[in-house]
Parts: sequence; C-alpha cells; structure tokens
Amino acid sequence: MRNYLHHSKVIAILFLAITFSKYAAAQTKLLRFPDVYSDKIVFTYASDLWTVSTSGGMATRLTAHPGEEVFAKFSPDGKYIAFTGQYDGDEQVYVIPSTGGVPKQLTFYPAKGPLTQRWGYDNQVMGWSTDGKSIIFRSQRDSWTLPESKLYAVSINGGPAKALPMPEAVLRRLFS
Repeated sequence: MRNYLHHSKVIAILFLAITFSKYAAAQTKLLRFPDVYSDKIVFTYASDLWTVSTSGGMATRLTAHPGEEVFAKFSPDGKYIAFTGQYDGDEQVYVIPSTGGVPKQLTFYPAKGPLTQRWGYDNQVMGWSTDGKSIIFRSQRDSWTLPESKLYAVSINGGPAKALPMPEAVLRRLFS
C-alpha cells in the first residue's frame, strides 16, 4: 500500500509539473506595436490584432487572418483602427472598426516586401490625419533604393494614395 501511495504522489507531481510547464510555455511573451486611445490599447500578438483596457483584463482578438497584422493605429475618434496587413506576401494598408470586423483593404500598389527586418515594412501605417479622414503611411513605392521612402495619405474610403509634400521619410534604427 505504501508503494502505491508513493507512486500516486510521484504521478501527481509529474502531472502538475507537465501542466505547469505547458502553462508557462503558453504565457504571453511578446506584445508588439501598441497604440492607445482613451481607455483602450491595440497591439499585435501572434501576428493578429488585439485590444485590451488600459486598466488590464482580458484581451479581445480583432483579427484572425493567417497573414500578419502590424502597426495598428486608432483613428482620432477611436472608431477605427488602421494597420499594415501582410496577406498573401504583400503588405498593404487596411482599416477595421475598433470593435473588430472584416478588414477593408485601402491600398493596392504592389509592395516591395516582404523585406528583411533591416529594411522594415513597406506600406507601414504611421497614423491618421487630424480630421480622421485619411491614413498616413510610409511607402517605398516611388524609390529606386530600399532605404528611401515617402509618406502618403489614403482616404478611409479607399482610392488612390497621395504623396505628402516632404521629400523623404526615413526610419533610422539605433543600435547600442
């Protein structure tokens, strides 16, 4: 009987250890590209967009496409979220209601991506116009060299993107 109790304890301990290791492996490890509006945060986790309250709690998944969604930005009124979606190997600008839904593609110009991490993303959402009618994004569509890009605006309703007047938009990475 004593051997039976000993084996039962060992099995219970092994079960708990396996369960704990699975739980530890499933913990959230990398939340990327956050943006805040009022009491909401949108972020990328596991290549999808999620929202959560600024006070914490359960996160809500907004997207579930097999592609990657990054650089989410709330509209000035918080009703929409613009983001860069990498679907079918091409990076484009998309928008969804901040409560979730089907992403609406706004740009259709072929991206130069997917690029290596050194060069970043093409058609990268940077933010919104102050009136909330346009999404500002950085693109390499008119460049002949990889690190050169410009800022563009596209209407939330879609249509052709318009280049903004500054000659170049450069993101510099700092390494320590």
